[in-house]
Amino acid sequence: MRDSIWVIGLAKYSFQTKWLGVLVTLLTLLSMFFLECSNLAKFFGKTEVFRGLNFRLDDALCVGIEGPNGSGKSTLMKCLCGLLRPSEGEITWKIDGEHIQNQQLRYQVGYAAPYIHLYNELTVMENLSFIRDLRPSESRSLTPDGPPDISDVLETSGLATLSDREFGALSSGQQQRVRLACALISDPLILMLDEPGTNLDAGGMAMIGKIVDRQRQRGGLVLISSNREEELAWSDTRIVLPNHL
Repeated sequence: MRDSIWVIGLAKYSFQTKWLGVLVTLLTLLSMFFLECSNLAKFFGKTEVFRGLNFRLDDALCVGIEGPNGSGKSTLMKCLCGLLRPSEGEITWKIDGEHIQNQQLRYQVGYAAPYIHLYNELTVMENLSFIRDLRPSESRSLTPDGPPDISDVLETSGLATLSDREFGALSSGQQQRVRLACALISDPLILMLDEPGTNLDAGGMAMIGKIVDRQRQRGGLVLISSNREEELAWSDTRIVLPNHL
């Protein structure tokens, strides 16, 4: 039975892993990632998205963020990776025991979401090359040799035959695969996937499962925001946001 973190003012949390391979990774990379949120709140004007979120994560490799539409899943993800500033409270990240500031965190994160816009007039290869070239030298990768070749990322994402196609000419499912590829291009320590299965067929969902497993087996962290059990089933533990509407 998978444990969950119910975030309703004060959080209750516990953790449980399912696979022996994950347990071995945890033992060899003990507490590599630490994330704590204290009294977190986000407002847009007078609209409250969430408030009083408290949780701590330090021994999970795949974390699900669960909740109904309007509960603030995407907003929380953006706050956690530094795209949005919380209205109240604090977010603390540590990697290998070192405190990570927001300006440093973005160098360690690969982020994929269906609302991310890429250049329609550029090819898949050109979009990926552009994203890769934007990554600063401070970025850390899971492999000592640095980020993978673009051809490897295209293969992983099922885009090898589409590299010369313009992004705007792709189907919605193919475009989502490109967004996922952009998140992988730097081989990030932390992979954040917001509704990753949007517009994907069964083959695309299987691809995401392989990406998540590979990230975990190599000692990376995955955060998945979704209200679909099919996607949340990959997680070791969950943050459950209540519906306050």
